[in-house]
Amino acid sequence: MKKICCFLRGVNVKGTSMKMADLKTAFEKMGFTDISTIQASGNVIFDTPDNLGKEELKQAIEKHLSSYFQYDANVFLREKGEIEELLSTGKTLTVPGDYHLYSLICDNKEILEELKALFTETPHEPLEDYIVTETDAFWTVPKGSTLSSEFGSKVLGKKRYKSYLTSRNINTIEKIYKTLNE
Repeated sequence: MKKICCFLRGVNVKGTSMKMADLKTAFEKMGFTDISTIQASGNVIFDTPDNLGKEELKQAIEKHLSSYFQYDANVFLREKGEIEELLSTGKTLTVPGDYHLYSLICDNKEILEELKALFTETPHEPLEDYIVTETDAFWTVPKGSTLSSEFGSKVLGKKRYKSYLTSRNINTIEKIYKTLNE
């Protein structure tokens, strides 16, 4: 068995509402075990057999959740080591005291590069930053400006990127990592 974290896109925002207890039940009905939810933003940790491929797993979860909750589910899967690497990289970044650090979790390197170009050409605060890593990206943004920033408004709420990425505050990633290690 291996531990996986499933990040759901768009949970409990813009009319897509679900209780974490219901989300846990949905994962139980798929046959997963040792299930935990972290916060109300659609983060699920579960055990799955080692022999299931990530893409196969992703497609099965999206299909089941779309049917179960009657919405277009988009999920992003990360194994324990990937979460550890994400958190470790995030901790090396300098974040001004009045800024948040977000991880942009994405399964498409080309989209990360596209977003880098978009960030560069979009007006942003002097200390706002976008950093691409091997697998994901990080974005620093002034507190309270996540969706109102030029970059955030062009990326986070747009359908164009719906199936490509989701975002989480680094504090959420840290909570997920702690849960994975309990």
